[in-house]
Amino acid sequence: MLPGMPHVDLLVGRTAEITALTADLDAVRGGTGATVLLAGEPGIGKTTLAAALATLARETDVPVLTGRADPEVGTPPLWPWWQALHGRPEHGVLAALPAADGDAAALLGHRLRAFEAVARGLADRPGGTLVVLEDLHWADEATLALLAHLTGRPGVLAVGTYRSTERPPALRSGLVALDRAGARRIDLTAWTGTEVAAVAADVHPGWHPVLLRTSGGVPLHVRELAATLRAAGVAADPPPGPGWPLGVPASLADITADRLDRLSPAARDAVGATAIAGGEAGCAELAVLCDLDTDTALAALDEAAAAGLLVATGPAPDRHAFPHALLRDAVHAGLPAARRVAGHRAAAAAVASGAMGGEAVTHLLACATDAPSRAAAVHACLAAAAAARATPDRAVAVLDAALALPGVPVADRCALQLAAAEAEFAAGLAEAALARCTAVADLADGPDPADGPDPADGTGLDGPGRADALARASLVVRGLGGPVNTTVLDLARRALRRLAAHAPDDDATRARVLAQHTLAAAEAIGFDELGDDPAEAFRLAERSGDPLALFDALRARQHAASGPDGVAERLDIARRMAELPRPPDAALWGTLWRIDAAFQLGRITVAETELARLAVVADRLGWPLAHWHHHRMAAAIALLRGRLQECEHQADVALDLARRTEDVSAIAIDGALRAELRRLQGRSPEMLPVFAASPAAEALPIFWSAVGVTQLAVGDEPAARSRLAQIAAVLTGLPRDGRWLPTVCDSAELAAGLGDADVGQWCHEALTPYAGYFVAGGSGSVRCDGSVSRALGHAADAAGLADAARRHFADALAAEDRAGALPYRTLSELRLAELLLADRSGSPDLDTAAAHATRAAATARRIGMPDALRRADAALTAITRARSERTGLTPREREIAAMLAEGRTNRDIATRLVLSERTVETHVANVLGKLGLARRAQVAGWVAEHGPLR
Repeated sequence: MLPGMPHVDLLVGRTAEITALTADLDAVRGGTGATVLLAGEPGIGKTTLAAALATLARETDVPVLTGRADPEVGTPPLWPWWQALHGRPEHGVLAALPAADGDAAALLGHRLRAFEAVARGLADRPGGTLVVLEDLHWADEATLALLAHLTGRPGVLAVGTYRSTERPPALRSGLVALDRAGARRIDLTAWTGTEVAAVAADVHPGWHPVLLRTSGGVPLHVRELAATLRAAGVAADPPPGPGWPLGVPASLADITADRLDRLSPAARDAVGATAIAGGEAGCAELAVLCDLDTDTALAALDEAAAAGLLVATGPAPDRHAFPHALLRDAVHAGLPAARRVAGHRAAAAAVASGAMGGEAVTHLLACATDAPSRAAAVHACLAAAAAARATPDRAVAVLDAALALPGVPVADRCALQLAAAEAEFAAGLAEAALARCTAVADLADGPDPADGPDPADGTGLDGPGRADALARASLVVRGLGGPVNTTVLDLARRALRRLAAHAPDDDATRARVLAQHTLAAAEAIGFDELGDDPAEAFRLAERSGDPLALFDALRARQHAASGPDGVAERLDIARRMAELPRPPDAALWGTLWRIDAAFQLGRITVAETELARLAVVADRLGWPLAHWHHHRMAAAIALLRGRLQECEHQADVALDLARRTEDVSAIAIDGALRAELRRLQGRSPEMLPVFAASPAAEALPIFWSAVGVTQLAVGDEPAARSRLAQIAAVLTGLPRDGRWLPTVCDSAELAAGLGDADVGQWCHEALTPYAGYFVAGGSGSVRCDGSVSRALGHAADAAGLADAARRHFADALAAEDRAGALPYRTLSELRLAELLLADRSGSPDLDTAAAHATRAAATARRIGMPDALRRADAALTAITRARSERTGLTPREREIAAMLAEGRTNRDIATRLVLSERTVETHVANVLGKLGLARRAQVAGWVAEHGPLR
């Protein structure tokens, strides 16, 4: 028993839990913050425990804010917070969030600021605040996200309850976020026999095991069953047998029906109306749903509250709600069907007129019993989903509820499925979205109607309607690589056939589908399959002037111009894309394409500026796909700048997002980035298992060359040579698409490492026109590998063009130095030093080689390139040896020169070497002559500049 705690009998078996919560409350009053989640099966006592804590809080002058999630489809996002914050300034912050009527995803751009304002407002009160949010298993993603954002704020104790038996996706992901934020869970368990006996102390002890068995130890059921015994007048008598003898099923629905029967008709109507209204009601709802005047309504609510079926809630005296959601469910299920339908129909009209709060869609779904009411429900669900696009999980739930209605016409089913597919694609669920699109195509691609609507379905889905549905189905999933494009390609082909037959003059739609067909064909079949489709799509889009058509056509045109010769055109395409007013992701693609072009042009500061813009676009969209693009490009720029640890971090974040996009090519892109990262880090062996587990990539020459470079790095020359032979067979016929430049540059490096003069000569000729560019793809760059001139240096080296190789590496070094591409500057500088050292012209420039090797070693050591550092140290050792050998000093003269560098006198040297001073003088003269020095004091300077003599 806790001092000051009323109704402590309600807390039987919960001593440890209430003690812990009381300690949390005391700590919050002292300025700390905490979030506690109460979990358990329905009726286990979560609400009772939270209510007990709220009572303690009120007794200690801690404000209590309460809200409850609602299971009804169409419940607005953040509904529990709207209830909890009613009458507070923070309520206005949520109310100020813009409606998602156009670019609904823009709401996400405001959400974080709104959440922070709410958190600061709640934490601003000295003495603490208690927030209780009930039934979080029905909460939307935004509600849980705000709770996680609030977690740990000083002076705020947040308590949430949820059913452990219900774990929808929003709750699962919300619990992960709450765990990360530091929330604590308390799992409530069923009562034991001892606890049942304590609650039912006034009941004959023989009933205690019966109550335990019948109720399963669920506190709510135990109390209801015990109350039934008392009402029947048999509580004091021993049970007649081991079973439950009173004929009342052990379900709360039956118990509730029994209790309802004991109420007056007005009170019974009030409880039923409260269930129809969604679980909470007052005089306004009862006036609409029961035709009760204010006095009668208040009396009915008081009677229901006295019976324990409703409880007063909120500051208004007439507001009442069910103490537990199970009670609301039981009451609602027990209403006669006609009463339920009529009640929801009246509620829908009242919501539409403003006489009642809530969402009309909830009630329209519940009263959809004929064609007109089903049509109204479908229309409302589509509108509610459009308004909830910022919370895709809620949008999909609304649309699926409409799809579950019987007798929905095919045309409406197509519209609902397509809206749900768009919401799922925005949430990163590409496979689920594509499955819906295929279902729509199958519905719409039936036999052509002979005259008007198809008599088989009577839906009004005529030929043009079928073409439009197929076109929309083909356009939902976009911008992804991998196997999904096979399905997208099939959808686009089916749509093009329908459009040709039924909408030949619809330029905008045909342009969009043709562009989608082009992109999917390029991914699924190959770049060479594009033909004139991109140009035709663009001509049609330009003629239509439709921004959506231009969006899709520009995507196809950009892909067609993805080769190294198309960089100027791609910059113009990117500009036009970014200027389009819709769809919302137009700015995403325009920004990505500018980064691609900046990489190829070696303008890394421009790429960094665009990366900052990309972060803003991704936040505004809120799509996992957009955030993936942002983080993968951040990783690519960090790699290029030599910030290898930052690259690793950004790649990890991107990989997590890639897994959420259901785009397998996104995961493959991670492998391509990490292959280069691991090579620079000297950890290439880690990539071999990754490559071996990528059978789908085996069809791509860019994969062959990348794997070959990695195999060369780990010293597996036979495997690398096999890859080079594989590439050499197709090199001359490679399409000049966005993969061409990286593939040829890797092939040049592979040829240099394996001494293949023929491949080196071909690569040198092919790459020469692009010497001023950097190595990057033109259609979704994975990374930027420094200057093309470095690849030209490798190609010339392989072809035996020594002077050209040194010139190319010097050009690469200058370009990479200007761009700040430290890892690649280091590689270029190192290879140039090695080539200078290997110069067999008779007078290698050892001083220049030493300067390059020294700087390469310093950079490699600083940014973490161990293989490059070892090569640089080896080059410096070889340079020192070459310098020593070039002086022509005899071993004895080198020995004496070293002592001269130490400042020793002739006499000291003679003593140490057991020579005469005259002999030492002769050796000193020879040393000075061979080194071209006038005075012995200059020997120390020569050694300091050129290294020790060995």
